[in-house]
Amino acid sequence: MRRSTLAFLAAIAILTVGTSFLAPECVAQSTASINGTVTDATGAVIPGATITAVNKATGAVRTGVTNSQGLYSISSVEPGVYDITIVKANLAGLRFASVRLTVDQALTLNAKMEVSQQNVTVEVQGSQVAPIDTTDAQISSVVDEKQIQDLPLILRDPYQLVLLSPGTTQTNSGLGGFSIDGARERDNNFMLDGENNNDPGVPGSGLVTLNPDTTQEFRVITNNYLPEFGRNAGSVIDIVTKSGTNEYHGDVYYFGRWDALGARDYFNTVALGSKNPYVRNLYGASIGGPIKKNKLFYFFNYEGHRWDTTTEANATVPAPGFSTGIFTYTDPQSNVTSNINVSTPASANNAYGLALDPQIQKILAFYPSPNGAAVLPGI
Repeated sequence: MRRSTLAFLAAIAILTVGTSFLAPECVAQSTASINGTVTDATGAVIPGATITAVNKATGAVRTGVTNSQGLYSISSVEPGVYDITIVKANLAGLRFASVRLTVDQALTLNAKMEVSQQNVTVEVQGSQVAPIDTTDAQISSVVDEKQIQDLPLILRDPYQLVLLSPGTTQTNSGLGGFSIDGARERDNNFMLDGENNNDPGVPGSGLVTLNPDTTQEFRVITNNYLPEFGRNAGSVIDIVTKSGTNEYHGDVYYFGRWDALGARDYFNTVALGSKNPYVRNLYGASIGGPIKKNKLFYFFNYEGHRWDTTTEANATVPAPGFSTGIFTYTDPQSNVTSNINVSTPASANNAYGLALDPQIQKILAFYPSPNGAAVLPGI
């Protein structure tokens, strides 16, 4: 179990590192977009204005130019925090500082520019920019990095936070999935950095589940999907992994759970001896930074699990009376116990005069005695 867990986590780490090393055009990405209209003080549109978006963490630059109707659109923008500037000759520049773009967001950012003969720039704080999508009719919600880090996750599975989305309920089918707006859990579509991440063996769950230290954010789209999300009829869960930046960041963490603070299992009675152990040691580390500033980055995460856990298992077996033909019955009203004897054809309670079936007796011989020693493997 430990080897398979470590191998699985190592595969996640390799995937995370590999994705960070590749340029955006080399792999599918879960991206955002910016669009809007640029006008002057009178409301007339401004063609030829240049819009520049600079990622504050990586220095990545994306640009666009307004068309003859004053419209612009910048697509395939990596989620993150951006400084967005709009410039045009003979007009005061505009700078929107620290605008946050989330995964699959289409931010509408309209601008009104003032006439100015001087080289001046008007700055607007990103917190004043309403994250309203007027481009499409998708209904969705975002679970960001702060929620993933601050909210309790007993299994350290970010997908647990899908339940924060309106209309979401946990299913009881045994698959561990969820239903949104009444759709079947099998109809959910999981995506990881723009690629399908669906478990073919367990429909309705993600194939690769990241830990909170490798997850940047994810969006849950519940209705009115765009064409690129047309795979399934249920919800779309699009998760984005972390990547390196121009600054070095890293952490080391440990989580522990012990039976010392927990009660015995209901079936793990004192008569069976010591309490079953329940020890979970989970530890890891992550680090990210630049290989070449503004050009190439890396991010690495390792997580290891060490578990020591046992459980009580129960099996239902036939009572001894099925083999002997003598059953004990206690009247619930009078609390009087009596025997019901059908062991031979002549027994007093054998109304049909039948003997015990020899073939059934052979089958019953394979069953252990009730409340006897443990017979299941590993118990």
